[in-house]
Amino acid sequence: MASIYELTSEFQLIWNLMEEGNIEEETLKEVLQCTREELEIKLENYCKFLKNIDSDIAGLDGEIKRLQARKKTLQNTKEAAKDQELSADVVIVGGGGAGISAAIAAAQNGAKVVLLEKMGVIGGTTATSQGMVGAYESKKTKEMDVHHTFEEMYANLMNNASYRLDPALTMITVEKSGETIDYLHERMGMEFDDTIWTYYGNLQMMHVVTGAGPAMKTAMEATLANTTIDLQLNTRATEILMNADGSVKGVKAERGNDTVYVYADSVVVATGGYAYNPEMTVRLDPEKRGTMGIGHVASTGEGIMMASNVGAALTHLQDMMCVLKDYEIMAFHNGNSTTANVSSFISRDNTVLLGKNGKRFCDEKDIGYMTQALNQPIFDQMHRDELGYVWAISDVASLEAKKVVRGLGMEFITADTFEELAQKMELPVETVVETLTNYNSYVAAGHDPEFGRLLLAELTAPYAAVKVMPCEIITYGGIARNTEAEVIRADGTVIPGLYTAGEASANSAYMGFTITNAFVWGRIAGTNAAAFAASK
Repeated sequence: MASIYELTSEFQLIWNLMEEGNIEEETLKEVLQCTREELEIKLENYCKFLKNIDSDIAGLDGEIKRLQARKKTLQNTKEAAKDQELSADVVIVGGGGAGISAAIAAAQNGAKVVLLEKMGVIGGTTATSQGMVGAYESKKTKEMDVHHTFEEMYANLMNNASYRLDPALTMITVEKSGETIDYLHERMGMEFDDTIWTYYGNLQMMHVVTGAGPAMKTAMEATLANTTIDLQLNTRATEILMNADGSVKGVKAERGNDTVYVYADSVVVATGGYAYNPEMTVRLDPEKRGTMGIGHVASTGEGIMMASNVGAALTHLQDMMCVLKDYEIMAFHNGNSTTANVSSFISRDNTVLLGKNGKRFCDEKDIGYMTQALNQPIFDQMHRDELGYVWAISDVASLEAKKVVRGLGMEFITADTFEELAQKMELPVETVVETLTNYNSYVAAGHDPEFGRLLLAELTAPYAAVKVMPCEIITYGGIARNTEAEVIRADGTVIPGLYTAGEASANSAYMGFTITNAFVWGRIAGTNAAAFAASK
């Protein structure tokens, strides 16, 4: 008897949307990344699939009828498609923190602005964040007599990112961080907690918006309502339009059945990253093959692809934040960042990682900042094994001491001996026994001759194991830009009228400064896009 977990990943997405009562055409097209014609085919195939399986899921007949009705509606309205034309000085693509701040900056500088957002609401990743904005020398820190130097802030950020950021762009992010806090409070009406927190290092720099991401979204909505910006929701940009001389002339987009053309002298791409599009991730960086996306549902990378298609260089594509998650929950139980969380398992002092040959393959405690150094050796081992996971091993006592439980009420694999554990994991028994026995001997000796691991703690029976995999949550690569937020080609020349900001070009941000980066560069891009349009 088939269950929901036996559906293909695409059918699983459709099922989840139906369960939520969300069967709007635009939502289905957005999540499934398809045209309306392709959507008709997908819904028809899904109906056939449900008819042909035995299922114990209540309401299946009603599910089929709803889908058939939806398909009929799509077919009946197909001929109603029409073109719409809009004109502006500046068109902004993406309504998150970067896009909103770019639109406001452009409008403040006299530009007529159209803002396109593919979702039904604004906010993007900013609206789901913890509201943490890293900064120094804001009016708030000055009032509280909390001071740091630029050098301290820059070094902290670059060190966290292992110095993989663009130095010139990162300097601007840091330099303008304090005034950005003032802007968010004074221009957008965001309130901040009374405390300046110490996070992402040892500097007291973290300004936290009271009410976190949802409060930021509310403030941005209220700010937009008091401007002349033409906000177009449910409008998905598909192409950057170009003039014969290589400058931009606007954006082509889709809204429902309609094609929307927005003609403008400047375009700002602020569509976010691609941490919900693992196919794009692997296309840009094959070393990340096997990852799954747990980023914002709108982070699918269209803006980056559109810019690339008109000649933009792409940069830092190997840089992203991946977090280890429970493979089985992610792959077979529609997992998410919360239900598949294994961070407390991985952080046990005695955790060991094994490949399918039953051997260790790295220093499991050389984790880097927020475990990021573990990702590459795990990806490498996954590729050697041709599997989507590696094994993590600890023991029941260590897990119980920290109240570590598996998501969705599931249980970790447990065993009283190394032999039994290997059998349950379906790994070579003799090799696993030798590997784990050797590891415990290294603990007793205080030295790991294989990988030089310094933090060692004994594994004691009963033992516990779980399959883990790196899942992408934030991408730090994207569209190449200069210090004016102008998009550049591989030869360093500017694409006239094309600008970018935020996670679509995040090579100037890292943990603690992701939101800072969005607003800093959104304002720069919007201001310069307006100036370029005015010069035409």
